[in-house]
Amino acid sequence: MSLFGGIQLFDSLTEVERNTLSLFCQERFLPHGEVLFYEWDDAAALYIVKSGTLKAYKERSDGEQFLGEIQPNELAGEMAIFDPEFPYKRIASVSAETDTLLLVILKEAILQLSTKHPEVFEKISHIIKKRRNISL
Repeated sequence: MSLFGGIQLFDSLTEVERNTLSLFCQERFLPHGEVLFYEWDDAAALYIVKSGTLKAYKERSDGEQFLGEIQPNELAGEMAIFDPEFPYKRIASVSAETDTLLLVILKEAILQLSTKHPEVFEKISHIIKKRRNISL
């Protein structure tokens, strides 16, 4: 399976574009219970779950507020990259609910890609709108 196998976000890219993007990506294993990032951390990357499950949540004085699960082929950290309300700041914490394999895409690479390919930006914008309506 290629680095982008099964990830619909990149369906519109040519093989050359995928190869170029892969230079700015890496896979990362996140064991069960490990935190990927905390609310208000600076955002340096966008994540795509290749296998496993992540949990998005907010820490509150009365405990943890569960926001949702992030399943395979779904994005994590997209709001901090693309949402102008909180530019480049994480608005929730995310941790691994199970052992999870992630595709990590550097912020600069996904921003350039979304500028060159508006269809990628549209897909990400749709995800942000949907998540804002459900959880935040």
